[in-house]
Amino acid sequence: MSTRLHQILTNKKQQKKKCLSIFLTAGFPEKNDTTDLILVLADAGVDFIELGIPFSDPIADGPVIQKASDIALSNGMNLKQVLNIVAEVRKSSRIPIILMGYLNPIYQLGLPRLIDEAGSVGVDGLILPDWPLEESQHYRGELEKAELDLIHLVAPNTPIERIRQIDELSSAFIYCVAYTGVTGQDNRPTPATIAFFEEMNRTLRHPWLIGFGVKNHQDFQTYTQFADGVIIGSAFLQLLENTPAVKRIAACRPFIHEIINPATDGA
Repeated sequence: MSTRLHQILTNKKQQKKKCLSIFLTAGFPEKNDTTDLILVLADAGVDFIELGIPFSDPIADGPVIQKASDIALSNGMNLKQVLNIVAEVRKSSRIPIILMGYLNPIYQLGLPRLIDEAGSVGVDGLILPDWPLEESQHYRGELEKAELDLIHLVAPNTPIERIRQIDELSSAFIYCVAYTGVTGQDNRPTPATIAFFEEMNRTLRHPWLIGFGVKNHQDFQTYTQFADGVIIGSAFLQLLENTPAVKRIAACRPFIHEIINPATDGA
């Protein structure tokens, strides 16, 4: 278990506050921007980072993250350089960093080597949507030795017994997909979705965060009525893409502030 990630989750729970995690693709929009982006996000109040490993076929991701991956790959970003980014961040920040990616690039390096090197540079966890739960358990010892949390996903169509099994095997938090589909879709909770969230609260022992389609303060307020926090990805990547390069770093802080603590009339 990652001490940094565990402390954040525990402190937020004790303070009755909600977590905000931001996803960004390593090497997007520019190859050398990622370290500075992570540091400014940490300073702006983000609780932990989900750092995307670029891949040509990200099956769980929608058009925005697919495009970001394509650009990052065109910029020459690879898994080894992603690990170097984490090592660079660790020189000045303790913000928890979770690597999100797919098995194909990791197999090129090798799972045991990835786990060892990720732990060594200061990665706190892994999200690998195409790594089946049963297969991942063969590496449980290596993950524990490297102090890496493996974050599993559940969705509204995940059987309740499977959710209980994932909860039993988790060590940090559970990533709850807000709907069945890929990232970045517009979404509002339906009665069926709300019933699912309520079932999650009755079932889970671990904290859980909601991702997919979470974009703004309204979404943050809506989903944190149920969950321990949210993960925002596509909306942040769109901000980076639509902001001139010289203004990107400066644009991060107001984006985060607007989600967590938006300006009120007369303020």
